[in-house]
Amino acid sequence: MTPEDLLELMSRRRTIRDFTDGEVSSESLERIMQASTLCPSGADKLPFIIIKVLDPDTRAKIRKASEEADRKFHENCDPKLKKWFDAKGIDHKKEFLTKAPMLLIIAGDTRKPYWRESTWLSIAYVLLAIENEGLGTVTYTPSDTGFLNQLLDMPQYFKAEVILPVGHPMETLPNKKARVAGKVFAEKYTGE
Repeated sequence: MTPEDLLELMSRRRTIRDFTDGEVSSESLERIMQASTLCPSGADKLPFIIIKVLDPDTRAKIRKASEEADRKFHENCDPKLKKWFDAKGIDHKKEFLTKAPMLLIIAGDTRKPYWRESTWLSIAYVLLAIENEGLGTVTYTPSDTGFLNQLLDMPQYFKAEVILPVGHPMETLPNKKARVAGKVFAEKYTGE
């Protein structure tokens, strides 16, 4: 893979909320799982776990609990954020949690050093691996994830950071363009 190939892969990765009913192959899933553990992690502890959820009943329970939590969040969020959500057509409904054939719940082990940073590095690797497999996902961060501990029998020291619905995208979106202006500075901050 050339540096240009890597940038092209990154630019292809888009938020996908609508999926076909095609299954994710076990080979693709294995490569995604391998990628999750190749990330850098604090003290090389890999302080995270991934739970694969295929069962439709469990996915429906996750959706119901997520929508309940997000309904409250949307009702009470900052007006500017609410306006952005409205413009994008984003609300508390999370159909993608039951439409995708699989959910990956990635949780950090809060007992370990650098758990959150390391977990998010793993999530980044997983996102790129999903794209590389020709699959799609949305990086869904529920406003409350505590229900997942009970529903998935996770000990309380695990904190779910993301739910990734994974499947074959219903559509292909145009590639992103890099936006470095106002984000990258030399030697010191010179913005605003």
